[in-house]
Amino acid sequence: MEIASLGSGSRGNGTLVRHGDTCLLIDCGFRYSEAVKRLSLRGIDPEALSAVFITHEHSDHASGVKALAERHQIPVYATRGTWIEIGGRTSSEHHELTGSVQVQALQVQPVTVPHDARQPVQFVIESPTHRFGLLSDLGSLSKTVIERFQQLDGLSLEFNHDVDMLAEGPYPQFLKQRVGGDFGHLSNAQAATLLKHIASSRLQTVVACHLSEQNNAEALVEAALDQALDHLPAERMIATQAFGFDWMTLG
Repeated sequence: MEIASLGSGSRGNGTLVRHGDTCLLIDCGFRYSEAVKRLSLRGIDPEALSAVFITHEHSDHASGVKALAERHQIPVYATRGTWIEIGGRTSSEHHELTGSVQVQALQVQPVTVPHDARQPVQFVIESPTHRFGLLSDLGSLSKTVIERFQQLDGLSLEFNHDVDMLAEGPYPQFLKQRVGGDFGHLSNAQAATLLKHIASSRLQTVVACHLSEQNNAEALVEAALDQALDHLPAERMIATQAFGFDWMTLG
């Protein structure tokens, strides 16, 4: 299984998961032309995408999905609540996500998360041999998340903000409360706590994603990763807004 990111942050998100000829795009928060450019940087033509999955309706995750999918007849999966918020299903290629979906070699399992969207989910994706978790855009830990994100080979996990930087930063008070609330985004400390609950010796790679450009710093994230993973040998990476991260392989 191979994983790559088109970019990660408040200005757009997209994650590629590939196994053999099966290639999935999770979220597309970039306008069509930008999405195609970023796919090209990863060596992917839109026609090669097997399906697109949407976590929730916020623009940094869904703004480019319809244009990409409709121009290239790509199946799209989202929860009923997400479809309602982005304007409903508009073609036979748009599917309501009610449970696990098998797309060729990959099984996609949606997991409900606490976030301020209509019906948000994140995903665990399984190939015949590997298990990858994508977990961003949640404001607090939940029993369901901890239970469903076990025994992973790879994980992309939100490290959105440092609590002190958020408190002292430029955001207006209402936005600070939203980001730091139970239905906002994970702080570095929350992400580290979650990682302690779900990390195992099986875990090969952890990618810190969805970092705030105003309220976080890579050095703080690296320290939180080291503290959470302790003696586990898992590789640590950070996904950036500008570049995401290039293909990595779960061996």
